[in-house]
Amino acid sequence: MKMKKTIKLMSVRVLLLSAAIFTYNCSEKENFYEENLEEFSVAEVTVSTTSALTFQAEDFDSMSGVKTETTSDSGGGINVGWIDTGDYLEYDLTVPASGSYKFDFRVASSTNTSKFDFYQDDTKLSNVNKAATGGWQTWVTTSKTVNLVAGSSTLKILATGGGWNINWITITPVDIAATASANLALSGEAEQSSDYSANSGGAELAIDGDTTGKWSGGSVTHTNDTSELDWWQVRLDADTTIEEVVIWNRTDSCCSSRLSNFDVFVYNSSNTLVFKETYTETPSPNLVINTGTVSGNRVRIKQKDTATPLSLAEVQVFGTSSGTTTPIGNASIPSDLMDNCNQWKITYPDGEEDKTLCGEDNNEYFYVNDEKNGMVFRAPIRSNNGTTPNSDYVRSELRERTEDGDVDKYWTTDGTHVVYVSQAITHLPIVKNHLVATQIHGDKEAGIDDAMVLRLEGSHLFLSFNGNKLRSDVTIKTNYSLGTLHEVIFEVVDGKHYVYYSEDGTLKSKYASGSADGYLVKDSGSSILMDLDYDQSYFKIGNYTQSNADEEGDETDDPNNYGEVVVYDLYVSHPDEE
Repeated sequence: MKMKKTIKLMSVRVLLLSAAIFTYNCSEKENFYEENLEEFSVAEVTVSTTSALTFQAEDFDSMSGVKTETTSDSGGGINVGWIDTGDYLEYDLTVPASGSYKFDFRVASSTNTSKFDFYQDDTKLSNVNKAATGGWQTWVTTSKTVNLVAGSSTLKILATGGGWNINWITITPVDIAATASANLALSGEAEQSSDYSANSGGAELAIDGDTTGKWSGGSVTHTNDTSELDWWQVRLDADTTIEEVVIWNRTDSCCSSRLSNFDVFVYNSSNTLVFKETYTETPSPNLVINTGTVSGNRVRIKQKDTATPLSLAEVQVFGTSSGTTTPIGNASIPSDLMDNCNQWKITYPDGEEDKTLCGEDNNEYFYVNDEKNGMVFRAPIRSNNGTTPNSDYVRSELRERTEDGDVDKYWTTDGTHVVYVSQAITHLPIVKNHLVATQIHGDKEAGIDDAMVLRLEGSHLFLSFNGNKLRSDVTIKTNYSLGTLHEVIFEVVDGKHYVYYSEDGTLKSKYASGSADGYLVKDSGSSILMDLDYDQSYFKIGNYTQSNADEEGDETDDPNNYGEVVVYDLYVSHPDEE
């Protein structure tokens, strides 16, 4: 939902003066214009818990150092540009329910410095770091999935690099039921005192998941013109804990003021009233009601003293859900694929990093296979690839996070640390056919950053150790066939590093029982592969290629030049910390 408000011309001139001071000079941007209007529209962004919301970048509430220009992107209109480091855009943001939301940003750039952070109030949500798209009006959509907190706040986009344009932003709910509470009304039965007609304005339109609030869109209720005080209600299947009721009003120019003096009731299955409150304000566009956590099965909205038709855009009833699993974005990975998706963040070949894997969507670098039983990590070797800091190669790879997903995970080699992976390496880069699928990353200052890795070079699968800058290898197979399903366990016990490998499906049970004896890959007859002491360890899983376009030339743009790994199962454990 996007509501408009106005800023008078005096404010606009102040903003435009600020924009003139911080100008990004580029001869290609000759189509810039400033709208000399008496009123300047900005956005109050109210996200939906059930559907996507798109708003224009130029509809900011405040800004520093930016201008607008005509866009050649599809749909026309204008875009925001002239962006330098430190410039920002701010939008009034209303979030009806806490949870996971996907942000799509429509951006274009002729430089490799286009990057920004975005915030909810003072909380940094994530970062966007894009390579050049091919021109100031060559547009791409880049996505990030983050957690938003319910309530009114400010969405801020802060440029950490300059030389890019932005056209629009879309916010899509990903997993609201699992991270907050479920909208129980969606599965309820709606009724109202009368119907406007047999074909429009029905009671069920307030529980269809559409909060846009426009009669022309066909998703607004409407009772008949009567002299009675009209009502609307939703019945749930059974008494359920109800925490919040969110009432969404109409947003068109006709009749939003009709919803201005009404009662909200909650009844239980015995028809006992457990909550009642009168509201005289007009929801604009919504009203969030805290019921105090009552148990009920019916929510009723009734006019108090106005005999006019009753119209509602949507009524959401949030309560404690049961049996809800956490999906990984639109990828729909089975819930038993890993123990906790929050414990991993994903890094892409363009250098972008998401906060956690939870909520991540299918894309060209990460997607669910057709059998819906594995995650595909794909890293194309392209001339416009980017890399992460301190790395020369491209990747589509997971990096260990803390259990709550807040920060990167680090552990010392003291105690016990274990990761189990079931995977298959399915494609190697064609220019330099090397790929790392599982690794323990160590302490760079100690010279053991790649402490232990599972690497495939051609058909040679081996373990590579880089302790104290001395590399040593242990061969696992000399004839690994691409697509071979295998299991691997990396285990660190008080500085001693062990690796277990199997292709017969036996390691998972060994991992579960805490004993993998008999599957140890030995180094020169020793049961201990490494005995190292360092304090900056973490697990990495997926696809880290050993190839990059920067060193291989134009032939790296061959569409068959990519690395690919499929991960079928993944668990990580730090037993000494539990």
